[in-house]
Amino acid sequence: MSGVRQHFIPRFLQKGFRIPGNGKIVRCWVYEQSKSPRSANIQDVGLERHFYAIDSEPDLDDKITDEEQDVYAPLVDNLRAGNLSEAVVEKIPGLLAHLEIRSRHVRQNMHSMVDKCASGILEHLSDPANLSALAKDHFRPGSPVFNQALAEQGLSHQQVHALLALDESILDQIFKPLVAIFAAQMPAQLDRFKSSIPDLVRRSHVGVLNESVSPAARAQRFTALHYSVQKFEPGDLPLGDSVVLFHVRGERAFKPFMDKDDELVHVILPLASDKYLLGVTDVSQSPPPQNLPLEIARCSMGYFICAHQSDRAADVQAQIGSNASWLSAREMSSILTELMSKKLA
Repeated sequence: MSGVRQHFIPRFLQKGFRIPGNGKIVRCWVYEQSKSPRSANIQDVGLERHFYAIDSEPDLDDKITDEEQDVYAPLVDNLRAGNLSEAVVEKIPGLLAHLEIRSRHVRQNMHSMVDKCASGILEHLSDPANLSALAKDHFRPGSPVFNQALAEQGLSHQQVHALLALDESILDQIFKPLVAIFAAQMPAQLDRFKSSIPDLVRRSHVGVLNESVSPAARAQRFTALHYSVQKFEPGDLPLGDSVVLFHVRGERAFKPFMDKDDELVHVILPLASDKYLLGVTDVSQSPPPQNLPLEIARCSMGYFICAHQSDRAADVQAQIGSNASWLSAREMSSILTELMSKKLA
């Protein structure tokens, strides 16, 4: 049976970033946003109570644990040892797809996107002028909403047309106070919806993972890459809470999650404080830049872990979260503007 404390960053990956020592307890340095670095047992890092459990899917954590123990943990051990045999390489795409979608980073981004969309729409509709423009097509003679309102009031179409024949402005006189009432209710509707978002997103995320802990469609994108294990020469490579890092062509060069239209250059999976798995689309490409700790910090939503307490880690700590969202504020604003424009057209 699955436990209560469920790791969304697997311990078999975290142990590559352990503080040097021979003790039985595996510890790492945790660098969180706006907090002093702390030493912590990896048993207590990257976990949440019942993270993979909902009433309808109680066994997902067991499914993930079995897959990781049997396939992914041995695979990472082989990679750390420099074993890139054909049998090892053919399992790498599944590992990357698994790590890309299983973390809390994905859930937090889902939550943020739903929250911003709902907030933008409902705040827009709290302006009576905007709500009126959007609702007029749905509150006219013959529309389902209008017909339902007539039925509830016991009025017939003939009666309404007779009233409109006497005074065409009567519909606006009825409509305007209703719009004002509904617009005033939007903040309460937003609060009610916001409170439901965590459970909505959690159920959606668990549902996706329960279908497959390593979706084939996502793994397929990594099958044509050329893989190698690279030494990180400067030393002390961190592991971010986004786990996998994607280097793509375009204005936003590094991302924590790859969109279907992104042109991939490198995929990077930190394996230990001094090495990482590198996947490239073209072997003639130059290696990724040596500022990987900075890019990992920027693509981490809340924290990263590393094996040493250092000035370099402290320097990049301030950048945590600066590039962690799937969509930038500008992209989200553009989507909402386009959506509202279409609805109001």
